[in-house]
Amino acid sequence: MSMRYVIIGNSAAGLGAAEAIREIDPSSPLTIIADEPEAAYSRALISYELAGWLPSGAKLDLRTPDFYREKGIQALLGRRAQRIDTSAREVVLEGGDRIPYDRLLLAVGGSPQTLGVPGEDQAGIFGFRTARDLAAIHEAVQTAREAVVLGGGCIGLQAASGLHHHGVRTTIAIASGHLLSQVADPECGDLFRERFERNGIPVLTGAVPEEFTGTDRVAGVRFADGRALPAQIVITGKGVAPNIGLAQGTKIRVDWGIVVDDRLRTDEPDVFAAGDAAATWDRVACRSTVNAVWPGAYEQGRAAGCNMAGRDRRYDGSMRLNAAEFFGLPFISLGIVKPKGEGFESHSRLSGDKNRYWKLVFQENRLVGAVLAGKVDGAGVLGNLMRKRADVSSIKDDLLAGRYGFARLLPLIQAQAEAFPEAEYGEIIFTAETQRAQR
Repeated sequence: MSMRYVIIGNSAAGLGAAEAIREIDPSSPLTIIADEPEAAYSRALISYELAGWLPSGAKLDLRTPDFYREKGIQALLGRRAQRIDTSAREVVLEGGDRIPYDRLLLAVGGSPQTLGVPGEDQAGIFGFRTARDLAAIHEAVQTAREAVVLGGGCIGLQAASGLHHHGVRTTIAIASGHLLSQVADPECGDLFRERFERNGIPVLTGAVPEEFTGTDRVAGVRFADGRALPAQIVITGKGVAPNIGLAQGTKIRVDWGIVVDDRLRTDEPDVFAAGDAAATWDRVACRSTVNAVWPGAYEQGRAAGCNMAGRDRRYDGSMRLNAAEFFGLPFISLGIVKPKGEGFESHSRLSGDKNRYWKLVFQENRLVGAVLAGKVDGAGVLGNLMRKRADVSSIKDDLLAGRYGFARLLPLIQAQAEAFPEAEYGEIIFTAETQRAQR
């Protein structure tokens, strides 16, 4: 029986779903709706492109220009979905057009959070998430002398690095006391502050924006404590919020994101959600939350696509992950890195030369969080142990000492064989031995 599939969203989760559906059902009608006019591209590469890290001529495209035609997909690009009429099983577009569906996926992603500061609507103030943002910033750097980046997370730091690459005098302004405050301790944040300031990018802490000055086009930022900075470019990197608007007014439950089960189904029959808008199971924190991670979004999309097309597939969940590199200093955080409440045990260490930071978080004999900066080669092993919720009490001292080799891990894996199927057993041992050999 022919099935009408509709996917709202054209990024990682939407692509994953479309490809999974076509592997199972090659011929039923499949429509992708997206408010951006561009074909599918990698948001993750936007910062790399601005910083000049991509090879000459490289594009952001995720698929070839013929992808939609080859897959038999009707691509409604540059069309915004206004609401869902679940009783009629239709997606209502701006302008009134209605797209019927039998199975619907909300792969609608997230949007930069606004600040609610006077003057925020002026020209020269950008998010840092879309191809349109990137094109506008490229145009602005041709004439701008100064820039301010608001936010000290990975997005903000990537934006600052890119502006600096184009010769714009850039300042990072953050309300908190240190960089990467959502995922790292002050010692780790200060490693990156030193690296940025050494390369000519000052960092202002305790800087709460009060007003964007200028008339029509931004001229600067005034902060609540009286400090002010001139700027012809301002990038707001204060985080991303899930796009839950289409779920509102329906029976679909929303929390911080759209609530789904382990088949990516919402509370509304035949409506699924995946990607940065979906609250899925966190395998480390053991609760439903939004983990906005590119590979996870694609995998969620594939699982949703399978279930939409009638092939049962369980999504086991994801874990929180942030990874980046700034001025030659790599960084990765995994799982619960800022624990709240009782029952957690944290260990951290800063190297004598202050070029390496390391933190592990434990809860009831399980490794639940890790932060690595400067040297991150153990992240794969640590992430596997966290995802498997392994009892690491027998190797805790080895983990604290940075010893992840075959001899250390084998007894643990053999004792907890039910958590490590043979294929994954081989993968974790290979990862451990490869990383040991590189040290």
